[in-house]
Amino acid sequence: MPAEILSSMATSSPTQLITSDDGKQCIDAQSKGLTAIPIDVFNASHIQCLFLSDNALTQIPAAIASLVNLEILALNQNALSSLSPYLFGLPKLQVLDVSENELVEIPRDIAGLKCLRQFYANRNQICDIPPEIGGLEKLEFLGLNENGIRDIPDEISKLSNLKILGLEQNRIEFLNPKVCEIEGLLKLGLCGNHMTNFPREIENLICLQGLYLDDNDFEFIPIQVYSFENLIELTMSDNKITEVQSDIGKLSRLRILLLNNNQIKTLPQEMFFLENLDTLSLEGNQISCLPASIAELYNLKELHLSHNDISVIPDELCMCSELDTLTVDHNKISELPLEMANLKKLNTLSMNDNKFERIPRAIGAVRGLEVLSLSGNKLVDLPEEFSQLEKIRHLDLSRNGMAEFPLPLTKLSQLEYLDLQENEISCLPDEFGQLVNLKEFKINKNKLDNFPEVMCALANLEVLNMADNVIIDAPEEVANMTGLRYLDLSNNKFDMFPTHVCAIPNLDLLNFDQENGSKVGWLPEELGQSSICHLYVQNNEIGGLPQSIASMKNLQTLVAHHNNIMSIPDSMCEMRLQVLQLDDNQLSTLPADFDHMTGLNDLRLQNNPLKTPPMDICVSGVLQPIGRFLRKHLEREELLLQKMIDHIVNTIDKQELRQLWRKFRFEAEVIQELEQQYKGKDKLKERILASMKYWKEHNAEASCDLLIHIVRVLGMETLHSKLKAMKIYSQALRL
Repeated sequence: MPAEILSSMATSSPTQLITSDDGKQCIDAQSKGLTAIPIDVFNASHIQCLFLSDNALTQIPAAIASLVNLEILALNQNALSSLSPYLFGLPKLQVLDVSENELVEIPRDIAGLKCLRQFYANRNQICDIPPEIGGLEKLEFLGLNENGIRDIPDEISKLSNLKILGLEQNRIEFLNPKVCEIEGLLKLGLCGNHMTNFPREIENLICLQGLYLDDNDFEFIPIQVYSFENLIELTMSDNKITEVQSDIGKLSRLRILLLNNNQIKTLPQEMFFLENLDTLSLEGNQISCLPASIAELYNLKELHLSHNDISVIPDELCMCSELDTLTVDHNKISELPLEMANLKKLNTLSMNDNKFERIPRAIGAVRGLEVLSLSGNKLVDLPEEFSQLEKIRHLDLSRNGMAEFPLPLTKLSQLEYLDLQENEISCLPDEFGQLVNLKEFKINKNKLDNFPEVMCALANLEVLNMADNVIIDAPEEVANMTGLRYLDLSNNKFDMFPTHVCAIPNLDLLNFDQENGSKVGWLPEELGQSSICHLYVQNNEIGGLPQSIASMKNLQTLVAHHNNIMSIPDSMCEMRLQVLQLDDNQLSTLPADFDHMTGLNDLRLQNNPLKTPPMDICVSGVLQPIGRFLRKHLEREELLLQKMIDHIVNTIDKQELRQLWRKFRFEAEVIQELEQQYKGKDKLKERILASMKYWKEHNAEASCDLLIHIVRVLGMETLHSKLKAMKIYSQALRL
């Protein structure tokens, strides 16, 4: 490529020139918001790779034919409804990705891509595969997942070099036997179709290593599958399989077997002779026991048995010394084998929603555990041996019956995640401060009546959920929680908003929703100094937003629905809010510059007594009509107020003017200046006009409604009736 073309593209085009690891010259124009391919791209005839993913392209121009050296073309995640015929004249193209577009067909011209090795058209609206697909003799990878394909053409058998075929999430009911003539096929994906069986010829796929049949209608594993001697992965989850045949033992190279969410009750002994099996997943079946022969799976690394009817974990499982992950959630297990110490490589153990009333002391011997989940059992405490799990990073003990914080936990110095929600804990011990590496702590739905000061010293804590307790205040020491990003204090018993949380230096999100807690009536001015980006204060009795809220430079989200907020501070209109939810409050007017909040993408004002603008304009949450109404209303209000002032000037006498001065709370110096400047009976009207002008300019709340109210309070009935009539008349005629 000429140097001047490269230079021009680097400086004036949204594309980026890169060199791949294997030395290919590439143009990277991914995620640029392009609606058309930049013209200068077509001048780069020596380019070998062109990446145009994640744009808004709707067509490919004829100029694409100029890229005669192109080997890789990525057009995925665009808006293409068809493919240009010029695309299929690229003589060196090896990889073409048009996934995630709006294509309804694969053009027959595709046969022109004689060098194509990989073709991906996943997640489109393609219903048919053209017979011409058989002309792609060098094709190795074909991805047509998530389309509407029902049938596969016979010509697919000509793809003798095909290694991977993806036809998942389509409408295929029966596999065309011609597919079975591709003897070199290594992986076949047919998940998410409507298949119940295979053609006899499938046994010809002697090289098959991966077969993916999840989410179909199989009632049994097709007998032909057992002839795949090279099979490494077999997945048939979410079918209707009731039993596994003994022939499963023939798959001697099988490493991954997934049979989740079927109707399997028993397991054949032959399954446990699969000595290479390292992942076995049988979740969501009806299995009640595991045979002792499970000990033969000495290479097993992952075993998933959740959502079954298992009541006992056999001792023999502890012979699977390579076991890394064991999940047995939602069973009926109440004990663990004493031999658990043999599972020295066990890293993750999940036993949620079982029948444990106590944790066996043997758990302490599983020293390699890093993730342990025991949620939804009946535990009331932990054995002292639990403290020996020195590598634990993630611990879930939620939904148990613990009335006290288990002291053995305080010795788990590597703990980063601790979930104790939905217990009966009322306080934390001083030793809790030893958990110096804790990053996330959930203690919501317990019985804490205070914000424990011991937590305030945990500088690494980032997420803290204390919702649904009976906390009444937060200590000043919360300002020491320098790492805290997320704090949930919803549904507690605060007498007032906990002002000290405003001093948490790096707080990003504060949730103070009190739907089921004690509601507060105000927000402190200290919020203006906080770093909060997302503030949730819905379901309180807040009467107004503090003026300082405009000083919250990071604030992006304010959710304050179901309160008693009567007005929005004018200063908020210059904030960079993205979310503002003020529905179900007492707002009657919006600030004149409300539409300055141009960053809003979620505005909710429903169920307010809005008059300016009226609710029918605000309900859509669109700023432009709200802004137009407010500007017109301001003009009308200004004109009406001036008309009222003119009427007052021509109506009231000297004594009534003095009454207005007192009600306007004019200082003595102002009154004296007005009397001296407009002295005498002949200048009374000028004095009245100057007084009204001064009131209007020096009172931010000056309005027609306020003036009508003042006149009524002063007992000027005739004047009050006239001003009120002027307002009604102006509303009827829109001035």
